[in-house]
Amino acid sequence: MVRRVKKNKTAVLITDALTAATELFLRKGYEATSMDELVKTTGLNRHSMYKEFGDKEGLFLACVKHYTLDERNLKTVEILSCEPLGIKNVREFLKDRIDYALTDDCYGCLLVNTVTEREVVSKKINDRIDRIISGQEQLIFDCIEAAKKNKEISNDSDSRVLTDYLSCLFRGLMNIAKGPKKNKASLKKIEAIAMLAIGA
Repeated sequence: MVRRVKKNKTAVLITDALTAATELFLRKGYEATSMDELVKTTGLNRHSMYKEFGDKEGLFLACVKHYTLDERNLKTVEILSCEPLGIKNVREFLKDRIDYALTDDCYGCLLVNTVTEREVVSKKINDRIDRIISGQEQLIFDCIEAAKKNKEISNDSDSRVLTDYLSCLFRGLMNIAKGPKKNKASLKKIEAIAMLAIGA
């Protein structure tokens, strides 16, 4: 995570500040989040914030790293990486994401939310987000390839197309999660439909 500073109390303060800033970025997005709001939300003064992170972009990049190391997101990686690879991982991944989308405190995914702001965030941020998402998609691709090898789905299936489909489905889920509860009613049916779509 963020470099540890000399005093443990300060390190905890920085971690708490990152958690608060990440939640703010998650709820409001990058562009709509002001430095004044970040100062107020994190409890850091401007001098401390600029000294630790440089600027808003630097803070956001630190938040992205903090977010990807969050227990909930690490669980997603663990699900897709679980040996032996195969269709069970894909099914569990979808179930986990749908369960998350149904929680009251779900504001989508910081990575997916940032993709929708590609035109207003820096190339550095876009490149970082793209690398993380590409890594997740590679995990899905590996599971699809394993499922074909294990004859869990047809060997004629196009692994890249199925990966793109599941990635798009995941992004859609995260966007629906930010909407009214009435739009979430059908989410529980999506897993079964998705499994049929990929031939599982």
